Amino acid sequence: MTPRALLPLDASAVEASGQQLRAALALSAATGQGFEATRIRAGSLQPGLRPDQAAVARAVALVCGAKVSGLFEGSPDLRFEPQAVAAGDFRFDLATAAPLTLVLQALALPLARAALPSRAFVSGGTHVPESPLFHYLAQHWAAAVEPLGLRCAPSLLRAGFHPRGGGEAEMTVQPWAPHDAFFALEERGPLLELRGTSGGARDRGGAVSRQRQAAEHALWESRRLTSTWQELELSAASPGAFVMIEAVFERSRAAFSFLGQRGVRPEALGARAARAVLKFLEGEAAVDPFLADQLALPLALAGCGGRIATSEVTTHLETVVAVLRLFGWKAETWGRHGGPGGVEVLR
Repeated sequence: MTPRALLPLDASAVEASGQQLRAALALSAATGQGFEATRIRAGSLQPGLRPDQAAVARAVALVCGAKVSGLFEGSPDLRFEPQAVAAGDFRFDLATAAPLTLVLQALALPLARAALPSRAFVSGGTHVPESPLFHYLAQHWAAAVEPLGLRCAPSLLRAGFHPRGGGEAEMTVQPWAPHDAFFALEERGPLLELRGTSGGARDRGGAVSRQRQAAEHALWESRRLTSTWQELELSAASPGAFVMIEAVFERSRAAFSFLGQRGVRPEALGARAARAVLKFLEGEAAVDPFLADQLALPLALAGCGGRIATSEVTTHLETVVAVLRLFGWKAETWGRHGGPGGVEVLR
């Protein structure tokens, strides 16, 4: 059998470059179609493959036995030729606070294509800026992809806050369950519950409770909204804090999470999370903008076709759709960039 030609991927754009490469890697491993990324981040002051991108590529290459060239930090090109995905137990140790959630998300899709369950153990950063926080992944993303037949169970062993990292997490992935019905996620229905999570490590100033109280107060004062909360004291190598609020609707869900920062009071962080939820509730979208681009690949691989409405058409969502098209899917966004809209993937 003549091998399929590698798909050409122009990776010169800087914005959403990580999303572009992770989408291509996950689709390549899950479908067996290789690709070649060229001019990686050519427009950046630091062009080439970034450390977190290289970490994802190494992990995905291992689970599918890929033949890879150009896999080093700063590489301008990456050639990726996957083989068959093999179920098993995998371990990946990332440097310092590299976000392990990005690795787990990229691994979930190809591992779910295997005939047997798999488990992935990853060390690195669990709560890192500009990446899904672990609790967003475990409580929100995992629940959102399950109706598509993607069954993942992430568990936190030790938190790793930016910049030190040192966290540990594992995830079990079950073989993909068939899903044949068209996946329509355009109407959210009535709000059923607001669930808050306030967590931290080495919390000497009561930040966890202060975040929760501020968010709770803002939700009630603004719209008389009640919320249920869990406060988490996490084991970690260094101090850190985060807050997340999930809005659970009859047909969909949304979540907004924020990481504590030096110089930002816990009360301000909690109020920020509440404002994000309140802004989302003013519209009619089914899912938050972060979840929209993270649902597009599972929707495509489920093979059922579907439409998802979101509160904001982001560059990340547009990037994922472009990668889906490269790999042969009929996919498109609607609405205006930066405003309400959505994504459609045909069967």
